[in-house]
Amino acid sequence: MMQQGGGLVASLSVNPRVDLLPGERPVTAERPRPPAEDAGRQGEAGRERRRAWLLPAVPALLALAMGLWGAGRLPLWRDEAITSEIARRSVPDILWCAWHIDAVHAAYYLFMHGVVQVFGAGEFALRLPSIAAFAATAAGATVLGRRIMSGSAGLIAGLLCAAAPFASHYAHEARSYSIVAALTVWLTVLFVDLAERGSPRRYAAYGAGIALLGLVHLFALLILPAHLATLLLARRTRTMLRPWSAAAGGAVVAVSPLIALAVTQRNALDWLTRPGWLDVKYLVETFTGPRSVAYLLGAAMAVGLATGRRRGPIGVRALAVPWLLLPATVLLLVSQFHPFYTYRYVIGSLPAMALLAAAGLVRLPYRTWVVPLVATAVLLAPLHVEQRRPENWWDDLRGAAKIVEREARPGDAIVFLTKDRRSIAEAYPDEFRGLRDVALSRTPAEAGNFGGAEFAPAEIGRRLTGGATARVWLLEGPWRMPSLVPQDRAKVDALQRHFRQARVWRVRGITLTLFER
Repeated sequence: MMQQGGGLVASLSVNPRVDLLPGERPVTAERPRPPAEDAGRQGEAGRERRRAWLLPAVPALLALAMGLWGAGRLPLWRDEAITSEIARRSVPDILWCAWHIDAVHAAYYLFMHGVVQVFGAGEFALRLPSIAAFAATAAGATVLGRRIMSGSAGLIAGLLCAAAPFASHYAHEARSYSIVAALTVWLTVLFVDLAERGSPRRYAAYGAGIALLGLVHLFALLILPAHLATLLLARRTRTMLRPWSAAAGGAVVAVSPLIALAVTQRNALDWLTRPGWLDVKYLVETFTGPRSVAYLLGAAMAVGLATGRRRGPIGVRALAVPWLLLPATVLLLVSQFHPFYTYRYVIGSLPAMALLAAAGLVRLPYRTWVVPLVATAVLLAPLHVEQRRPENWWDDLRGAAKIVEREARPGDAIVFLTKDRRSIAEAYPDEFRGLRDVALSRTPAEAGNFGGAEFAPAEIGRRLTGGATARVWLLEGPWRMPSLVPQDRAKVDALQRHFRQARVWRVRGITLTLFER
């Protein structure tokens, strides 16, 4: 009996179906992991998450410091003055201007309108978005390098972006180019992510991001041929080509009205000329910096091309080579038929150069890549210092405005040659307050352009020579164009016949002449 009882107890201890309620299913318990193993895995996951956040923070903070350095010291130049002028307008006036003359920058001007409403229209405030975008570009290059290569390679790529004079220059400009670079690199991060874990939602996000990129600057859409080439080189066409094409095509369709409007405004780029080999050479120098740095980065890129390792479905060579070469190549070739090319339109390719150089430098044994990075920083330091000197900036609009503020008298008249120079008075309105713009018939906001509308030549002459005008300021560029439009000719003729030249001031990019009767 005891033996039977023992057998019953034994059967109860090993039979998992005993004591189950009707309808219940047996549960088989997993072998519990040792507490030390679980703690180790959780600790490693925590360290990985912290590393993912901290690694891009280092280049981002460096880029932020580089962007803040000297940002408030530099005066606005002509293009930035236009940003200041249009961002101060109402939203309907911004759209009116976009319809007439500058559709490709409409989204940027609307964004900057919000910035001006919050932070004001000072020089530093206008440049804050570009500075923040510069930091985002360096962080994005780091994330991308870590994703396709390693953490060390990502860190090197981010630091190279943060140290690039090309990038820091546009961090100091109140224009869209730094934002274009940031959007491009983060959309490329998303593109790589699609190769690893594509989903309809992620493809939709990619398409929306590409559309936003096109709204910020149409030529930034040249990243699409580069991404397509990457799909072909990485042999991802079977899984990615169809959804990627749908996302990219949808983005292009979304911005097609802007493309159509921009085509009608292409004469805004008539100042560009057909690019040649000198432009290619200058583009390389712009990306790399001095020749010594170009040799160093060129050697690193060659090593990266030869030895770059592929960590995921897309390798550095398949990603970075098309990204670096195709946007510039396409734009240069198209510009042989109609000039569209200028080097700043391909700033979004700068992170590709950093990634290729990082792929080579990371091959150096045990973090000795620090040595060439330090050497690069030392070689680039003089260029960074020169970039931040006000006397080396494009124009000194602030200096010209200060001269007017100091020397002008209430009731003085002012004329601009050409009318687009009126943007300086729009950018520095306090310094020009009290002056009579005698040639202006409609303000730039009313006319939907940069310079406004002016009276007929005869009326300009009459208003200049009227008895109430004793002193006239003439604001023009560093040299006078040989052929003038009729309104500008009327200004010059009236001043030469009825006034004497009292004094001349020359600042960088601007000539100010005071005429008296």
